[in-house]
Amino acid sequence: MKQDSKSTLRQIVLAALFAALTTVLTYYVKIPTYNGYMHIGDSMIYLCASILPTPIAAVSAGIGAALSDALGGYTMYIIPTFIIKAALVLCFTNKAKKLLCKRNIVGVFVAAVITIVGYYIAEVFILALESGNFKDYFFSIPSWVGATNTFLGNAIQAVSSGILYIALSAALDKANIKDRMRKF
Repeated sequence: MKQDSKSTLRQIVLAALFAALTTVLTYYVKIPTYNGYMHIGDSMIYLCASILPTPIAAVSAGIGAALSDALGGYTMYIIPTFIIKAALVLCFTNKAKKLLCKRNIVGVFVAAVITIVGYYIAEVFILALESGNFKDYFFSIPSWVGATNTFLGNAIQAVSSGILYIALSAALDKANIKDRMRKF
């Protein structure tokens, strides 16, 4: 097997593993909230984005998170989740020597903003679709004010995932995981 094809296969296997971990930590390790649930699955998305190339990590993130929505019966969120979680990957880099580099630490905060704003817009969009009068609902101020109830849960979720990501990354950096993966 050529080195390039071996590397590609390794990346695909890791992407599948991260998608599975994202699904498990999103679907099975969840805390119910007043408007859904919060989870720590995003920590695997951040980790995946710090290890794998961006396009592969984005697909892994989208599939893992969307699969959790599908399993949980939140089918209306599958498409927004795929888009939002794939976008989170853009906040991180896999090119640094360590997982915890300046960009990835800043990425945790940027990813939190994307999560909060993304699901806020998705909530208004979904409610507008369900209203039967999309245009009037989507462009009304009360609908945008009403959707602010998503802020707190998504903020807690993003902060929790960010803390777990930083802790895992620090431990994996101590184990020199990136150097070990290059040799594998």
